[in-house]
Amino acid sequence: MRGDGAEPAEGWVAPRGVAARGHLPRHVAGLFRFQPGRPAVAAGLRTALALGVPLLVSALLQLPQAAWAGMAGLFVALVDKGGPYRTRAWAMGAMTVLGALVGLIIALPSPFWVDVALTLLWVTACGFARSYGDTPGILGILLANLFVVSLALPSHGPGAALMQAAYFVAGGAWSMFLALVLWPLRPYRPARLAIATCYEELANVADAVAGWPLEGPSRVGTWEAVQRAARMRQSLETARDTLGATRQGRQEESGRGEHLLVLLEDADAMSLLLTAMSESLDEAPRGGACRVARAEAQRALRSLSVDLRGVVGGLVRGTAPVPTAWDAEAVTRVVHADGGLPEPARSQYAHVAGLLGRLREHGAVAVDEASRLEGGRPLPERDTMSFSAAPGQERGAWAVLRDHLTPQSVVFRHALRLGLTATVATALAEGLGLNHWYWVTITVIVVLQPYAGLTMEKGLQRVAGTLVGSVLAMGLVYVLPARWMMLAVIVGLICVSVSVRPLNFTVFQVLLAPALVLLAEIQTGDWQLAGVRILNTLLGGALALLGIRLLWPSPEHARFPEEVASVLRAGRDYLREVARTPVPAEPELRAARRRVGVALLSAEASFQRMLSEWKGPAKELEPGMALITFARRFTAAVTALAASRAWHPTSDLGPVVRYASDALEELAAALVARRVPSGLKREAPSLEGTDALERTQVSRLVRQLGVLHRAVERMPPALRAAEDGGARPVPA
Repeated sequence: MRGDGAEPAEGWVAPRGVAARGHLPRHVAGLFRFQPGRPAVAAGLRTALALGVPLLVSALLQLPQAAWAGMAGLFVALVDKGGPYRTRAWAMGAMTVLGALVGLIIALPSPFWVDVALTLLWVTACGFARSYGDTPGILGILLANLFVVSLALPSHGPGAALMQAAYFVAGGAWSMFLALVLWPLRPYRPARLAIATCYEELANVADAVAGWPLEGPSRVGTWEAVQRAARMRQSLETARDTLGATRQGRQEESGRGEHLLVLLEDADAMSLLLTAMSESLDEAPRGGACRVARAEAQRALRSLSVDLRGVVGGLVRGTAPVPTAWDAEAVTRVVHADGGLPEPARSQYAHVAGLLGRLREHGAVAVDEASRLEGGRPLPERDTMSFSAAPGQERGAWAVLRDHLTPQSVVFRHALRLGLTATVATALAEGLGLNHWYWVTITVIVVLQPYAGLTMEKGLQRVAGTLVGSVLAMGLVYVLPARWMMLAVIVGLICVSVSVRPLNFTVFQVLLAPALVLLAEIQTGDWQLAGVRILNTLLGGALALLGIRLLWPSPEHARFPEEVASVLRAGRDYLREVARTPVPAEPELRAARRRVGVALLSAEASFQRMLSEWKGPAKELEPGMALITFARRFTAAVTALAASRAWHPTSDLGPVVRYASDALEELAAALVARRVPSGLKREAPSLEGTDALERTQVSRLVRQLGVLHRAVERMPPALRAAEDGGARPVPA
């Protein structure tokens, strides 16, 4: 598919989840979808030991209150989402200290109206933790759950409350010891794995371009290519954050951290070059002698992929990569052979040869750095740039929170919605005197998400898991005659459930539910709690769905156009940066490219959320897919132009920039205002004074602007209509 001048739907493969089936069946199908990857066995074992050892001590010493140490071990283990050890230690330590304080303050009995008021204040505050990222968001959810449990199971007297807090600290410290000390402490392991993912994604892109057919359309515009580019950018963002957090406080060292920094810089540079390569090969002619040049270029990309996967092996397994002897000059020889290539093919394949030469240089540096990691050989003289925020650029906690203290913020609305719904659940369940009423409120806290589609998905997962798991618990009560057998089964279920959690949340719930039911039955001596949990879960799930429907509903289709508008404006700024004269320095280009990449990731995430909410015909989503695809294509074309600016630093791109800027601003304004955009200028910018390569690249930009314009024109009414109450995203 060339796609620049054709309708965007031509040759497309719809993303997974876009099908003719209805709204609810899509959610049901998602219950049984496993994510790619391996079970988190180590996390499962750590969580099982964090819970099991305190429970065993409690049983052997006949200290029922010591079970709080087991709960602490479980909660602290659940907040550990991997990543840099510094980040993990902070999150687990915060859970331990705040959990003990929450239990100490709430453990004493209080009147009904106080319980309701405290639930509103605390759960709402925990909802705002999402402002600071995923890990603080998980910490907030767990603290909200712990608050509800402490509220429902009060201690008898100050002494008992102090002992409960002490047990919680002991359990949290035990869980931290397991995760951070007993397991091998390798500070740079998370960063190595994150950077290895970058090189794996780069190798996948190189393989994909190397596998394009020599004749006929390439696959640069398919949805798979879009997702591949998104994964490449996401891996770079993750590695950037991971390495920055790992190196925090280690600015003066020059060991593995410096080697990893160079590897990350090379990965970022190669992402630009591979994007430019795919655009150049897609546009370049294919027939005659061009076929030979194209075949040589694709052969070189296959060799590059082998080198990149060697770097992955060095990062993950510590093996020394062996560079392949690939010929980056073969394309140059074809270009300059007797007879040569006619213009513009000559300029285009000369540019391809230049890109291959730069890829070979960066690949050689990456292989060399990967071989230095294990041996600790010194870093060669090289300018390096930290990928973490420069000193003084970090935003304070209050500044981040202040951005979300507005009714237009998704986080603000979700926090208030969560607090109000949890308060209603607490008042209803406790007021009715339901057995184990806190399960109702916990279900609300777990199920309710900032977006309607995610809330429906979580609700189905929670309900399905609880139904199956509670039935399993009923059977285990009759099969297991001894208390120690139940404890062993509980620990085993916790281990397996946490291990499969990254793969399928429904299976996690199915295995976790009987463990929690059995644990509650052992502590209370009530062996009929499985049915109680089912009823309480159903009630909590129903309240969560009512909350997302009645309290400031903000469907994703009301946000998606604004997300795309942000992408178009970031692309406009990126083009302006590329066209600057003199040519801007690499840091400015990298920052502009990163901004548009992050905006694209946000728009793609919005589109995926919209899929889970969409109730109309699947074909109406095609213009949204076209906007994402060709916004990324436009960005890739700008990246290709940036790569060629090294050869043409003085060319005047002013007319092109003005034409594209006006067009992109009009499209962005039309998306935000939910209107049809005005027509593009009839006359394209003049290309006089530019060479054949630049004329080809600029013409490609202009054609893609036309495709974007047609996609905005074809937006369906459901995506174009503004709705009252739709929340506009506020940048974190």
